[in-house]
Amino acid sequence: MLNRLVGMWSGNRENTVAPPPPRVEAVEPQPAARPAGKAPSVMRREAMLGRDQRVAGYTFMLRRTADEHPDPNLPDVQRLYDETLLGNLQRMDIARLLGQRLAFVPISPATLDHPLIGEWPATGTVWLLNIDARATVDASLLARLAELKTRGFSFAVQANAAIRPEHHALLPHMDYVVMDVSSEDIPAITAQIAAVSKLAAGKRLVATDVQTLEAFHMCHKLQFALFMGPFITRRENLGNPVMGPSRAKVLDLMNRVRTGAEQPELAAQFRHDPALSVRLLRYVNSPGMGLMNKIGGIEQALMVMGQDKLYRWLTLILFTGGQTQELDQAVLENALVRGRVAEQLAGRALFAKARDEIFVAGLFSLLDVVMHMPMEQVLKQISLPAEITEAIVSQRGPYAPYLALAIACEQDDQSSIEALAKQIGRDVADINGVHMDALLWAQQLSGDV
Repeated sequence: MLNRLVGMWSGNRENTVAPPPPRVEAVEPQPAARPAGKAPSVMRREAMLGRDQRVAGYTFMLRRTADEHPDPNLPDVQRLYDETLLGNLQRMDIARLLGQRLAFVPISPATLDHPLIGEWPATGTVWLLNIDARATVDASLLARLAELKTRGFSFAVQANAAIRPEHHALLPHMDYVVMDVSSEDIPAITAQIAAVSKLAAGKRLVATDVQTLEAFHMCHKLQFALFMGPFITRRENLGNPVMGPSRAKVLDLMNRVRTGAEQPELAAQFRHDPALSVRLLRYVNSPGMGLMNKIGGIEQALMVMGQDKLYRWLTLILFTGGQTQELDQAVLENALVRGRVAEQLAGRALFAKARDEIFVAGLFSLLDVVMHMPMEQVLKQISLPAEITEAIVSQRGPYAPYLALAIACEQDDQSSIEALAKQIGRDVADINGVHMDALLWAQQLSGDV
């Protein structure tokens, strides 16, 4: 049943067959570097897309508060940062994500000898080496890189560090070379690519800080393998709506569900759209639903789904039912994570109906991106509870702090997270576990839509 799929990663014990995720706590650094009693650091993720425009992996970082400005080049500061990062990822049980997604983890070369590395899962892990101008590339580091590569780890390095003469020996051990393309200076970017290729051909290139869809297309033509940056969820060209008949049909169905349409009326609407009917039957019969027997009819599928789950599914279809599919799947996965984080953070503090609506608010918070319409225009076309509209448009109302906290998981603002967590009565230490569960759940569900 869909309840089983939806509840698989839920903090709702009555809806899940798996035990709740372990409480997440950060590794405690030395008091000299972090005052006693300070809240644990919350992880920040950034998605990486492959050349197929789907999510291929994530990079994970620690957030800092506005008043934290330590010098990352100081060995003790870097060591404590790396220990906290690795400890948080270990407690999040990042091994659950690896294999299906890459995880780029930034650490200093010295941390490669840390005891946590010895027990780290190799598949899918890419150690992104933080190499500064003062770093020494010696025989012991090269030997350690070779040893870890035999265990199956991958490595990445920033291009501007790797092309320095004193760091050339690193490149043969690297799998990925990372380039900041925010300048969109094509001659400079191509010159850097040429310099890397001359030193070590065949490295996979990662474009970071990709600001716009145009910049993404530029990097795609330059044969970058992975892409990350604000372009994924950037609100561009909102004056050019991408509605199309398919999305119009989905919006109509959603409005009918919201206003209590009977099953025969809904089934009749599905029969007018064979493509949507096929998607519904494919979804109901997907392994995630856990049904013993195949469903062959629309009315039976609607009965199995129920109106609440049907409404959720239709919301997902809005992301992938337009005239263009460009980046839609990546935006959908991001929206699923938002919705799931917000829903799980609500936990037992709210009734099931409110949790469902918080999930929908998370999904709808990115619907303007895929439909290329201002959010107010999108929301005019569908009947929604006032609490959802208020949370999305004006960041007010009972659902607003849950949605804001889910969005904060994508941003580098520890102070806001602490304030929002306090507002909803949740420990900051809970958020990392909720976040990882949401990533895994979204990854599975987006593949079934």
